Amino acid sequence: MLSHVLWIGGGPQAGKTTLSRLLAGKYDLRIYNLDSHGANEHSQQPSAAERAFAALSMDERWAQPTVAELLERSVQIWEDRFVRVTLDLLAFPRSRPIVAEGPGAFPWLVEPLINSPRQAVFLVPTPAHRETVALRRWGHAQRERFPGIVDRTRGLAKVRERDWLMDELIVSACDHLGLRWERVDGSRDLDASLALLEEQFGPLLPATVNA
Repeated sequence: MLSHVLWIGGGPQAGKTTLSRLLAGKYDLRIYNLDSHGANEHSQQPSAAERAFAALSMDERWAQPTVAELLERSVQIWEDRFVRVTLDLLAFPRSRPIVAEGPGAFPWLVEPLINSPRQAVFLVPTPAHRETVALRRWGHAQRERFPGIVDRTRGLAKVRERDWLMDELIVSACDHLGLRWERVDGSRDLDASLALLEEQFGPLLPATVNA
């Protein structure tokens, strides 16, 4: 029932949102961002993990837990949200293809919902590229990230390590499930990155609107 959905998953700062917008603009696709919809646009109550997270201070969220705890909590919350994501996608009309993107589109969650491996691709940034994007987005001190946190240095360090572990988890899952993943290191420009998605999704895309 979700054969009209194209999935772009992978780690943070991989360019998923930018590329999904380019793809949607060229092929008139509906964009579905898993983070914003899964977190904010649903009728169900937040899960226990989400409620617990919301009650924490910024330091309790990011600086105090171990990296393993950060990883486990992030996976749990994104998996909880994915239930609502699936319900949202099922409610949309099938007449218009959808590109669904976000770090919560884990390979092991997406794989049971697709008819073909060509429906999904996972973008995994190198640590250096992720840091470059973070510096561009938040600045060298990343003062706008995690507002109100006291031990910012420790929190940022732990999140960087969590993201690296998440990347390796995604790569391992893709290899196991036979799904495509691509390393993002900044060497491709936007046109080349868009071409990669077009090659992956191929016949699943409608006729280009801007041809």
